[in-house]
Amino acid sequence: NGGWAVALTTLMNERAAIGGGGTGGGSSGGADLSRLVALAQHLGVAGDPLIRQEIADTWINLRVARYNNERALAKIRSGQPPGPELSIAKLTLTENLRRTAELAAHILGPRITADSGEWGTFAWSKFLLGAPGMRVAGGTDEVMRNILGERVLGLPKEPPEPQ
Repeated sequence: NGGWAVALTTLMNERAAIGGGGTGGGSSGGADLSRLVALAQHLGVAGDPLIRQEIADTWINLRVARYNNERALAKIRSGQPPGPELSIAKLTLTENLRRTAELAAHILGPRITADSGEWGTFAWSKFLLGAPGMRVAGGTDEVMRNILGERVLGLPKEPPEPQ
């Protein structure tokens, strides 16, 4: 009766909405990175080579996510059905959230544990606590990897658990 097709379409739309957050803008992308750069400058750690490298790596990954999402949107706008790009976008988002959260923790150091009243320090608590939850939304990261491996890369399915 077409129920499975409806369910898959719904999941793809959810993944598109979730994965679109990894484009490099908004609360999960470039805006947060800009705030982190400002925080690193404020705390005097912007010159640390490790932090500079983490910022560069995060920026690159956000940019790649943006281009992948733009490609997926162009495909949908041209009338083609969504493909694996949306599953990739969802995985990219959660990876970028993880990366950004780790960068925030690295920049803040021990300041991350309590509200010291210092500018920009406690503002990251909600982000850091919420980022891991996105790994479950729209299908867990593990399920997304299985889908991509089996349906896109043609890898064999996982063997069933013995009864």
